[in-house]
Amino acid sequence: MVIIPESQMVLMRKRRQLNQLIKEQKWDDILCLERQLYDDITAAVQDPQRSPKELLAELGGVIRLYKELSAMCRLYSKTL
Repeated sequence: MVIIPESQMVLMRKRRQLNQLIKEQKWDDILCLERQLYDDITAAVQDPQRSPKELLAELGGVIRLYKELSAMCRLYSKTL
């Protein structure tokens, strides 16, 4: 059984929060969250108790959200 460190739990909560903000299209809140997310990713990567497998899975989830966000921005830019 893998015990997930607090730094990765924080990252997981931020990923879920980002996902919700993207769904709600709350762009200003996404911008604020991005700043926090950067610090949380850094903390999780530098955590000596990190679980590399779990951390990579979580980072993959964050990357998928940014891919989705990028696609939404491209679609929106075509409407301008």
